[in-house]
Amino acid sequence: MVLSRRPAAGRQEELVRWAAGVTEAARTFAGHRGAQIFPPTPERDELIVAFSFADAAALSAWEHSDVRRAWLDLAAPLLDGPARAYTAAGFESLFGELGAPHTPPPRWKTAAVIAVALYPASLVVNLALGPLIADWPLVLRVLVSVVLIVPWMVWLGVPWATRLLRRWLSSS
Repeated sequence: MVLSRRPAAGRQEELVRWAAGVTEAARTFAGHRGAQIFPPTPERDELIVAFSFADAAALSAWEHSDVRRAWLDLAAPLLDGPARAYTAAGFESLFGELGAPHTPPPRWKTAAVIAVALYPASLVVNLALGPLIADWPLVLRVLVSVVLIVPWMVWLGVPWATRLLRRWLSSS
């Protein structure tokens, strides 16, 4: 779950402290897997808090809890306008900007986009490095491939494939 909140004038630091408190409170709930806080920046005037829970039931327990409700009440004077909440699961969360509303594509389309991005990266790594590291133990060869391919996938490959296939992804 991703929350997007615009701080009231002069309340940015208080809202960031509030975010640290609410994420700490969420940690006490079963199924909590972590949280990240993205303070406002010159490019984005909203504070974004991303919570991760093991499953929909754990997220629902947090969302409907008195603890969360109390934290939301504490935030009210710190906010300018309504808060917005979004949910995303698994790889589907890669297909939209953090904090921006989007409907993730079906999982099979997500898999296709990942394959489109992964294939050229894997091919290049194997062609370029394969002969050089062929004698290395398998564990090290795979490690080198992963260290090179994962950044490609996150920052270049998936965004590129998503733009390339945007119309197809948004069609039913």
